[in-house]
Amino acid sequence: MSSPILPRTGILSFMDDESREQLASYGSMITTAPGDVIIKEGEPNVNLYIVLGGKFNITTHSTGREVHLDVVGVGDCLGEVAVFQPGLTSATVTSVDVGRLWYIDVEHLQQFLLESPHSGCAAVLGINTILSRRLKRANTVIRSNQILPSFLSVRSKKRAEGVNLS
Repeated sequence: MSSPILPRTGILSFMDDESREQLASYGSMITTAPGDVIIKEGEPNVNLYIVLGGKFNITTHSTGREVHLDVVGVGDCLGEVAVFQPGLTSATVTSVDVGRLWYIDVEHLQQFLLESPHSGCAAVLGINTILSRRLKRANTVIRSNQILPSFLSVRSKKRAEGVNLS
């Protein structure tokens, strides 16, 4: 049985049919139900997910409250930071409705990149496009929610208390 061809959208928009079919063979599909947590903030993640159906909320906790970062849908990806920066996740991803995801773990993605450098370059270009868009959105969320980065919190607290920082 051959692998399905992933749609030419989102991070896959730079890839031709053959490249997307080849990439699909390295991963798997899952279906989600409303409320399913795909990625949990503060836990390890080694998968890159591509949304093929449904919507997913992305949230984080800051200053003791939940902050809504984004809603992603078809063509978007999840967990892309794990591909470049392994470690604990920075946000929680929850299925809003019935969803369909294709996913690949970092090890298989690296294998794909080594075995198909031309197609891999197109995939990385797509991921970088999404990361750039997410960075812009995150900056907007930070400004609108007046979220203070943790590395500034001590400095700001001392300034508020009237401590001279010079």
